[in-house]
Amino acid sequence: MSGKESYVPIVIESLIFGKNSDYPLYIGSGSSYILYRSKALIFSQNEALRLKNNGVKHLYILENDKEKYENDIAEHIENIVDSKNLSLEEKAVKIYIYSKVYAECVLTTGNLKDNKKNMKKTIEITVDYLLISEFAFTKLLNLSDYDYNEVGHGMNVSIYAISLATRLGFANKLSLYEIGLAGLLHDIGKLKIPKTIMLKNKLNDAELSQIKAHPVYSREILIQNNMDNDDIINGVIEHHEASDGSGYPFGKTEEHISTYGKILIIANKFDSLTRNRPYRIKLNKYDALNQMVVNSALYNNAFLKEFTLLMSKQPV
Repeated sequence: MSGKESYVPIVIESLIFGKNSDYPLYIGSGSSYILYRSKALIFSQNEALRLKNNGVKHLYILENDKEKYENDIAEHIENIVDSKNLSLEEKAVKIYIYSKVYAECVLTTGNLKDNKKNMKKTIEITVDYLLISEFAFTKLLNLSDYDYNEVGHGMNVSIYAISLATRLGFANKLSLYEIGLAGLLHDIGKLKIPKTIMLKNKLNDAELSQIKAHPVYSREILIQNNMDNDDIINGVIEHHEASDGSGYPFGKTEEHISTYGKILIIANKFDSLTRNRPYRIKLNKYDALNQMVVNSALYNNAFLKEFTLLMSKQPV
């Protein structure tokens, strides 16, 4: 293979098991790429497990095959929710894996423009899945990684936000999609903050100010990616505001916070409390909800009540 070829990393779990591949797969070795599977050969789940057990996190495809790969995923995703051959748990696993593929790409690069179509598809499928039954919410949450990770956090906030909005009576799928996208992208502005600051236990005033600017940075990145939906942008920039005016970046009070913002404030806070962070150990769901109720002045109380009822059905 010519050294001039360009290769693209792909997450192993994103491959469709048992399907004849339309493109060859490669393993990275230093600066070289070694053919692993020729075109038209079937890739099995056992092979995926063997690779993972040997520390291989990614395979590679040729840049020229990227469109085929993405079309494969998009076509496969569309059939997951309506599949008669998959259990609720199996559907959750597939949706979570494919969502994570695109979430990781966007949240680690800030490049929404080139992934917009696929992000839209995965969030729409997530909405459809969550509308199947109240148990679907639990199945998706069971897959989440509760350690500190921006990709997992974004995905969880998206799931919490969609589920809360559904409980609040949002029936329009477009609105649920918008809320889900805002939840996923709310912290994308942290890409502009040095990792050394993000991972510190104690911050000085200047560093804290930079952290508190991340909602503004998120808005900037969304606008740079041609995002022109004010509802999504407002939800993103308001996710650290508080009903009593003590939040940031603008110190808005409840009457000036958008509906999407009020939902994201709750979803973001709950997921933050139930994750290990560099500066504290996570709380269990019961203690996190209790802390939020004690500090109810920070939230829209009607929304918080519905979120508490939603989460009370989940295992502690």
